[in-house]
Amino acid sequence: MKLGCNTVLFASVDVESAVEAIAFAGYSYVEFAAIKGMCEHISPDNDTGTIKRLTTLLGDNGLTATAIEAATTDRDRLERIFDLATRLEIPIVNVGSGGKTGDEESTKQAIAHLATLAELAGEYSLTLAVKPHVGQAIYNGASALRLTSEVTHPALGLNFDPSHLFRADENPDDIAKSWGERIVTSHFRDCASREQKVGPPPTQIPGRGTVDIPATLRALAEVGYDGPLNLEVIGAGSYSPAQASSVAAESRGYLHRCLQEINAG
Repeated sequence: MKLGCNTVLFASVDVESAVEAIAFAGYSYVEFAAIKGMCEHISPDNDTGTIKRLTTLLGDNGLTATAIEAATTDRDRLERIFDLATRLEIPIVNVGSGGKTGDEESTKQAIAHLATLAELAGEYSLTLAVKPHVGQAIYNGASALRLTSEVTHPALGLNFDPSHLFRADENPDDIAKSWGERIVTSHFRDCASREQKVGPPPTQIPGRGTVDIPATLRALAEVGYDGPLNLEVIGAGSYSPAQASSVAAESRGYLHRCLQEINAG
């Protein structure tokens, strides 16, 4: 599995500073935040010169970009992000489902819309990764499996986030085993409890919360997952660069050690 970090953790600084801090914390992979209104480190409005600068930035820091977090289901914006991902040679775009938990009509509409977005992603030779999200139509293991059974386009996959699954009153390790090869990427973090609110950044650091992180990682290994584990810590927009770097470094150290123990058998 590939240890990466989402730049949303460094929402208080520019993309150059975020990438440099992520590399210095020991990561080899990065996910760019393109979340309008929260953290837009890269934008569909980036011109060719900016694309070249970002490519150079990644190379200079020894990082590979594995995904873009778009966090939208707006077709027009997503198509522009798909174009950006293609120009940056980034293979995965992460979204939620939209819609509302427990509302059947909303769920049907969300699944139908995701089907059209998967087709669009396929036209760009990208993977659209849908994350079950607290409060949205696709929110737990079963609703995600429903999505993948009704939308069979090869460009559609699942984004595995143990914190959202845990807050949906599920055990992430069980979900990993049930999803198997449907998992194409992972937003990885902890959480303090099963309450729907995610909690402050320190409770999201893997190993500080209540999710059984080692069991979750073992389950991912058992199903053969070898893709990115992108640390996604939200709510750190007011953090200083030093504070955000501390979160990144502690998380990377803990996850790296867990993976070492799994690989040692």
